[in-house]
Amino acid sequence: MNIKTIDLQASSTEKINSKELKLEDYKNIFTPSSKLRKQAGLFSAITLPLILAACGGGGGGGAVSPTPDSGSGSSSGSGSSSGSGSDSSGSSGIELDGGSYAATSAADTFIVDVSFDGTSIVSLDNDSIITGFDPANDSIVLRGSNAPASFDAAALSGSTGVEVSQSTINDNTIIYFSPNSSGASSSITLTGILDGDLSSVSISAEDGSPNDSSSATPGGIDLASGSVAATDAADAFVYEIKFVGNSPVALDGEVVITGFDASNDTLTLQAASVPSGFTKNSLLTATNVDVTTNTIDNYTLISFAPDSSGASGSIKIEGIVDADLSSLNINILSGSVTSGTDLSSGSNIELGTTDLTAQSDSENFVFDASYASSVLSGSDGPVTISNFDVDNDKIVILASSLPVGYDLNDFKASAGVDIQASTIDNNTVIYFAPNDQGQSTSLTLSGVVDSELSTVDIVFTSSLSGETSSGTATSTDTGASSESTSTSDTSSSDTSSSDDTSSSDTSSSDTSSTDTSSSDDTSSSDTSSSDDTSSSDTYNIVDIASATADTEVTGTSGADEFRYEFADSGSSATSSEGNFKITITDFDSALDKIVLVNVGGENLTVDQFKGLGGVEISGNSFDNQTRILFDKDSSGGSGELAINGIYDKDLTTITIEILADTNLTASSSGDIG
Repeated sequence: MNIKTIDLQASSTEKINSKELKLEDYKNIFTPSSKLRKQAGLFSAITLPLILAACGGGGGGGAVSPTPDSGSGSSSGSGSSSGSGSDSSGSSGIELDGGSYAATSAADTFIVDVSFDGTSIVSLDNDSIITGFDPANDSIVLRGSNAPASFDAAALSGSTGVEVSQSTINDNTIIYFSPNSSGASSSITLTGILDGDLSSVSISAEDGSPNDSSSATPGGIDLASGSVAATDAADAFVYEIKFVGNSPVALDGEVVITGFDASNDTLTLQAASVPSGFTKNSLLTATNVDVTTNTIDNYTLISFAPDSSGASGSIKIEGIVDADLSSLNINILSGSVTSGTDLSSGSNIELGTTDLTAQSDSENFVFDASYASSVLSGSDGPVTISNFDVDNDKIVILASSLPVGYDLNDFKASAGVDIQASTIDNNTVIYFAPNDQGQSTSLTLSGVVDSELSTVDIVFTSSLSGETSSGTATSTDTGASSESTSTSDTSSSDTSSSDDTSSSDTSSSDTSSTDTSSSDDTSSSDTSSSDDTSSSDTYNIVDIASATADTEVTGTSGADEFRYEFADSGSSATSSEGNFKITITDFDSALDKIVLVNVGGENLTVDQFKGLGGVEISGNSFDNQTRILFDKDSSGGSGELAINGIYDKDLTTITIEILADTNLTASSSGDIG
């Protein structure tokens, strides 16, 4: 008998154009080398026996050969060595060892290794994803010792600890197996299936020796970088990503897929967790993701924005031009991902609390931390690294529970983390979140000014291989200076100002600094008082005296007005109170205010003040402090005003005024220069 045929696929290079096809020719379609092998799926298990029977059973005496089982063919659906297999006493099929698997057009059997523990069923495999599952033909077999003789989907759903979750938004059904002794549970995701009670899914149990694949290579063709060729089988390609907010970021590199079959192959973008409702169509509008096509070169390119380290990833699918991805089977699913951390270069230096000096060779400075509930707390520090080389050195943040793909963007967005860069101090301080005892610590890079850490190579990892060593201790501590608390109130007399040679403060010779009686201050009748917004009748005026050392000023229980003098040359704003740190304690943001006195200048708004040359507003939430730093003067020194008990780097919470010295009433100290 001859079979009259037409083209199976118009685009195929192996066309059959209205000719007589003999049975032997038809058989050749199913050989592994045939390009029409995948197209043969249009012949169903019903059609094929009928054709063979009409042809005399293929020369075999008229008997109809049984349909080959799913495990006997060359297609495993997994694209890896873990895809197909069989137990000596059990069924053959596709072994689910974790990862993504694509069902074929045949009747597939997916094998899950389990432990039947009383009324519980614990999966011994990793999380697996099945795409293209056909409830009419495909089935799931649970393999394990002492499997029950009678078992079905209802028995699985009724097992202790087993949960079945159906999601219309994600268009899938997830089977969560019973938790193991460690409380962990593996799952099987059926994409495109909505069946909360598994009534449409064929599930059975089989007695056999299970394979514990918890450490096995996941199924699917795991993409990393470079070029990968699709096979004649139904391939499942897995590309690992993470989500920063609702935007996917590549964990893998630049990948090229050749020979991708849009009708049979699948591409899975796999992340540790996926935002609810994020699908293939979401890629087209996602921030920092571009989908482009090139008709001339015949490809589709999915490009991801660079991550925090500047590395970018992309997937080029050659041979397909599809700008809206409508013809491509792409899934965005949750599953296990692996880390690509590379610390092959440089020696590992273990940090502690001793300040270190970086050497000329490449060094990886390892800072121990702890991670819990999205909070990254420091275990080392406070510590300062001097001579850090941004071109060769790395900072390694090591926390055992850190999730794969955690990067600088996650760190900067997490609660309790502060990064402060100071041009005046010539450093960058990384403040870690407080731990469960409320204690925080820090890492200071001396000589590096980078508030975004864009120039610093920071690696976040949960494990570290190789030896670590101690670094070279810094001979002179470059860490943040300790705060002096030797003086409780600088509104008292300052007798050392006359011999202070380091200060450019013109008021240093002011003999009125010893005046302690505000009641008889005759300057209160100053005619400029009508322009003054700070009434001495309302506030207790504390005029900060010129300092000769780091000093602390303490507020009262009433409403205090703290006055600090500076001078603006037009290009640079410098302190008139000496090149030291003056700290205000017991500042009450509800009652008190700061008046920055512009000596020889004019009234300014807060924004105008922040725009002056050399002025920096800093601080951190852990120390609960706000710092106002002034520019360096001709001697190279700089002054600083710190307010304890409040963190307000934008100066929106602290009541602050910037007034010309001519617009002030007299102070209790009379120190106005």
